[in-house]
Amino acid sequence: MKRLLSPFALGFVLLAEGWASLGTEILALRRLTPWAGSSVDVTSVLLAVYLAALAGGYRRGGRLARLGDPRPRLARRLAAAALWSAFWLSEPGILLAFSLPAAPLAQTFAYAVVGIAPVGWLLAECVLLAHACAAPRDASERAGGVFALSTVGNVTGALAATFLLLPTLGLAAAVFSVMAASAAAALVVSHRSVSVHVLILAACWPSLDLWVEATQYVSRNAYADYQIVAIDDDARVLVINSQYASRHDPQGQGWEYAELLERTLCGAGELRVLVLGAAGMSIGQGAPCELQITFVDIDPEQEKIAAQFLGVPEDKAGEFAGKDARTYLRGSASGWQAIVVDAFTNPRSMPRHLLTAEFYRLARSRLADGGSLYVNHLAYPGEELFLTRAERTLRSVFSACTFRAAELPSSMGWHEEASFNRNLLFRCTKSPLDGDRVIYSDSVSRADLDRSLRLRRYRDHRTMFREGDSTHE
Repeated sequence: MKRLLSPFALGFVLLAEGWASLGTEILALRRLTPWAGSSVDVTSVLLAVYLAALAGGYRRGGRLARLGDPRPRLARRLAAAALWSAFWLSEPGILLAFSLPAAPLAQTFAYAVVGIAPVGWLLAECVLLAHACAAPRDASERAGGVFALSTVGNVTGALAATFLLLPTLGLAAAVFSVMAASAAAALVVSHRSVSVHVLILAACWPSLDLWVEATQYVSRNAYADYQIVAIDDDARVLVINSQYASRHDPQGQGWEYAELLERTLCGAGELRVLVLGAAGMSIGQGAPCELQITFVDIDPEQEKIAAQFLGVPEDKAGEFAGKDARTYLRGSASGWQAIVVDAFTNPRSMPRHLLTAEFYRLARSRLADGGSLYVNHLAYPGEELFLTRAERTLRSVFSACTFRAAELPSSMGWHEEASFNRNLLFRCTKSPLDGDRVIYSDSVSRADLDRSLRLRRYRDHRTMFREGDSTHE
């Protein structure tokens, strides 16, 4: 015998299901950021697998809805979705998935199939089972109402997770809300047939995550996981998305690439500096000259985190703007003596929109004449394809580019160096030759002419210099 749900109970179940469904997608993408980044391929894999699971769940749910009373089946599936999402959106779940010996994209696929797709499948079945629990009326009208309420739950869950829970309460609280939505809906459907023990077990994983987050992290918001870890000699490291982002000690000593950057800026007299990617706002601390730095980071919480990391009041950490790098540059006046790009979403990847020729042209337009763009790349063995194309892209805009490898022993040989992980710090100076793409070929070879013109300019410059000297005397 089929038992129906009241309109209020049905509405709550569908809103909770929608909340949990889209919330699971968003939080899974957020969970992947420290491990696989947030690139298009990672996002595409997760969404494609999840949508495929929804399609299968809708199909299966339509068949189950015709087999007797749908309420027990609906309650069990909501409880199972609560339990499954509680584990796979928690710290142990993501650690288990990325302990597999495989490439990051393969690990992402395994995580999507095993950890996230079953939640989508179960919740999709719930929509059709809830439809079977609705009061009888026109089939099209009833289906439209059911999917409309589920979609409203999707919208509410997405907005609440992104703009309310993640910024204010953190990642673990957002995961808890997804689990709680499914669990509460299961109890509303049938508090007798759903084992209380299952729901208590489902609550354990997010509760563990809440404790880990409160004790091990400075913050875990919509953008990143932040930890401050003490190391030797009274130094501290700011860990962002599992990478050692910044180092700081009482003398202001940072990583070698940061020290190299500070020495170069001071030596070149490039004192008015824009840094894209705050990372603890440690650049400039203990520099050999007084640098006027403005830090820009997409995470507005970086200023507070940096103050805690540096051990200073928030208003002393430095000038800060919480904006996307390209958005800030579009609204910024030109005249920067140096722009530093030091932004990473995880240990292996920079934000892809900060690697394009369009971005470099925008940055160049904001430099003063003769100013420099600095780009920090973290290079890994076997990434020749990426490094070659990234450098080619940079040089397509700036003609005068050089780079230094930091944090490697000075005794290491030239060929031996390529087999080690390293920081590559590029320096590209704004020049009148930027964008020049002329090459010499057998059909058009103007090398001698170009060198002659250069020699003539050199001679003219030398003559002017001598005339100036004699006049001065």
